[in-house]
Amino acid sequence: MKLKNCSITNCTINYLHQFNQKKIIKDQLKIINPLLGKNEPDLKVHLKNALNNQLLTKSEVEFLELKMELGRMCLDLEQVLDGVFVSMVFYDRNRNFIFNGAAPSIPLDFFSFFNGINEEGLFNESCGSCGKGIFRKEVVNSDIQTCSLWKDYKDHALKFGFKSCTSVPFYTSEGRVTGTFAHYSTKPNHLLTEDQLVMIQEKTVMYQNEIHKISERLNEYTRIGKTGLTI
Repeated sequence: MKLKNCSITNCTINYLHQFNQKKIIKDQLKIINPLLGKNEPDLKVHLKNALNNQLLTKSEVEFLELKMELGRMCLDLEQVLDGVFVSMVFYDRNRNFIFNGAAPSIPLDFFSFFNGINEEGLFNESCGSCGKGIFRKEVVNSDIQTCSLWKDYKDHALKFGFKSCTSVPFYTSEGRVTGTFAHYSTKPNHLLTEDQLVMIQEKTVMYQNEIHKISERLNEYTRIGKTGLTI
């Protein structure tokens, strides 16, 4: 099963990747993610105070607001998938890198193993559910404890309590895979059904305009020089 196209550009991916490396962003997301799950109205106040106190720059606040929008997509899926934790994993084809786009219900430290994969050039179709999903352009259901795709990362995933993963790719309007929605469960062999996958497809189609809007906003930041911050 292949999901319909979801538009997001290389520029967006690079911008997300750049800011994801910043420690200040990671520290702020540890505060924001639990609040996002509760739909707290204090989030904007928190970001405004951080900006006024010069803890964050305007570009960093804008970036975090976009991350929050991506996070709400994950939460939207979680509300209709019982016992599933959702993340958006983005793929940089030029560098063959993967990185976390949003995962409001998953500890940020879980994604630390992405660093080793990127640094050592290990990302391929045998690299977890997302590796196969991205390279084969297909939905991949896997039991983390027994699936060979997870042999090198099983211990790390199990440490966080995750025992199953379903990876559902999303695409640009030209049909190029850009990332996946990764659905984790703490139950072994908790694989998504065909009906659930159809529902995810319908949700993803609904997100197309929102992701395209985020992409356009990020591209605008690039054009007017707001990506000048270096890591």
